[in-house]
Amino acid sequence: MASIYAEVTINRPADEVWAEVADVGGISGMLEIVSESSADGDVRKCTLANGAEIKEKILSVDPDNRRVGYTVTEGLPFEYHAASMQVFDEGDGTSRLRWITDVKPDAEAERMAPMFQADLEKYASR
Repeated sequence: MASIYAEVTINRPADEVWAEVADVGGISGMLEIVSESSADGDVRKCTLANGAEIKEKILSVDPDNRRVGYTVTEGLPFEYHAASMQVFDEGDGTSRLRWITDVKPDAEAERMAPMFQADLEKYASR
């Protein structure tokens, strides 16, 4: 299994960034690779920018550690896909957002990593 690590520094307070990450149904407002999203309980439905539709199970929303964990359950031709997003307070009104994704087959990580990093950078620059 391969892991993708994407991370950015954001010139906004951690609580503000966390509010967006914790809104699991609103991920399409954060990431350009997700064009539509909604959540019903612990199930998130996403339409990706390429038109693919996926379902994810939200595994945890941890406000104390500002971390959301999830796994894709339908819609991707992968053997395994699980991820987390975590927000860190860097002080002085800035934060750091880390997105870690474990995926199998390993070759998918190589393809996906640049997209994930670019999407976080776009989010950080708005």
